[in-house]
Amino acid sequence: MRADGERMTFTRGQVVVAELRTAGWVEWLEERAMRGRQAYMDSNQSKAFAEFLARSFG
Repeated sequence: MRADGERMTFTRGQVVVAELRTAGWVEWLEERAMRGRQAYMDSNQSKAFAEFLARSFG
């Protein structure tokens, strides 16, 4: 296990098996992922995807 104040990483041998991040970092990543996926969608697909995320994670 290694911690650097921003994350905690768990390894087995030389392989990372889990990584814990702060809630703020996870929110930032989710926002970036949503905007990145929506950039490739037309407006109807983007709206449907946003509604799906709201139902799934809201």
